[in-house]
Amino acid sequence: MFQLFNYTTLSTRLEKSTRSLYITLNRPDRGNALHQEMLFELESLLAWCTSRVEINSIFIDSCTNTFSPGVEAAALPHMNAQQIEKLSTRLHKIIFSMMQMPQTVLIDLGDGAANWAMELALGADIRICSVNAELKFDHARLGLVPAAGGMSFLSHLVPASFARPWLATGLAIPNEQREASGLIHRTYDSTERTDVVHTLLAAIAAQAPVQRIQTKLGLFEAHRHQIETALVADLKIAKASRISEDWKTRQTEQAETETFMPAKSLSYSVKLSLIKSAPTQTETEH
Repeated sequence: MFQLFNYTTLSTRLEKSTRSLYITLNRPDRGNALHQEMLFELESLLAWCTSRVEINSIFIDSCTNTFSPGVEAAALPHMNAQQIEKLSTRLHKIIFSMMQMPQTVLIDLGDGAANWAMELALGADIRICSVNAELKFDHARLGLVPAAGGMSFLSHLVPASFARPWLATGLAIPNEQREASGLIHRTYDSTERTDVVHTLLAAIAAQAPVQRIQTKLGLFEAHRHQIETALVADLKIAKASRISEDWKTRQTEQAETETFMPAKSLSYSVKLSLIKSAPTQTETEH
């Protein structure tokens, strides 16, 4: 293996035997939480990959046992609605591009992932994790909604009978549901991880490249319209939810009082935001 690029938040290397690009989230001081720079680097790297059809597969993992906690919770109170939207939109673009890339994308969620990191994994063709992994779509606990595919694409990947309670509670997905739902392709223990990863990447490399690429694109095209329509709806819902600015609250499991915006206040807040956004008479005259 050898290093390909010099990124700040990512480590990259190429495995010649399987023609696999390894991408490792490398921000250990923040637990590999997703932020603007990491998403920018990941987006640019994946854009580079789109024309490198000689690369068979992309393997994404992290430098820590846990893949990523998702959004950097400590930074949320200091972010405004525009910044949240910018991050969410970039994440959405990355996920959507992963579905259409010529490479087969494999993500290892390790010992766990949450909110935005779980949404990132939805763009992969194959997802694996440790037998002890804690996986959760806990966006609402942070005052966010899963707008990058956690509503639309998740319900496309797994039956609604699984997706609904995962999103409704934000609790860790029960172990027996991970593979049964189709969310996870394979779980492993620490002694077999290397073998599992190599077996999957070798199997991908053994396929005829043209047929492998066309099969992936065919699977995507069969559901493109449904996915695109649903993702547009996700973005509209996310925009409405940002009116509350609940992500600035940073709720914790130990919180004793409810500090999120009450649901009954939403309609008033929407009307108020519309009034603030409406052009004044002077503006309309110009």
